[in-house]
Amino acid sequence: MRRGRRKTICAGGAFPATVGGRSKSSLAGKETPVDAALARALVEALQAEVNNGGFEQFFFNSAGDRTRETIEALSAIGAPHTASIVGRAAAKFPGGLPPEDRFARQRLLLDRVSPDSDAFSEEDAAFLEHREDLEALVSKYAG
Repeated sequence: MRRGRRKTICAGGAFPATVGGRSKSSLAGKETPVDAALARALVEALQAEVNNGGFEQFFFNSAGDRTRETIEALSAIGAPHTASIVGRAAAKFPGGLPPEDRFARQRLLLDRVSPDSDAFSEEDAAFLEHREDLEALVSKYAG
């Protein structure tokens, strides 16, 4: 089985910023490699959920378990606009990110974040503009 190339992104919710030509965490977190196959899986799950039912569906289903990693993968593949959209949607949860636990996230989603199923309408519309070709970016990233 062939493994994808590994590239470096920052773990722990800290995102890399280029300083002097090197990638450094903006929150001084540790940099860890991200597997290209994982980046592809996260981006494909995001696209499938949001294209089918918006960010409400993404957060309600298991794809939302890995929101932070999805944002990091989008940044790593060179999709800052889409990473920003997902980040804005995630920021609607208390603490700025949805819980990784699906059932805790679902309770928050239904009770506080989007009780009327309209909390993500702006992010849904922005995502569906498809300003970045995520498939091409993932393929380029994987090499």
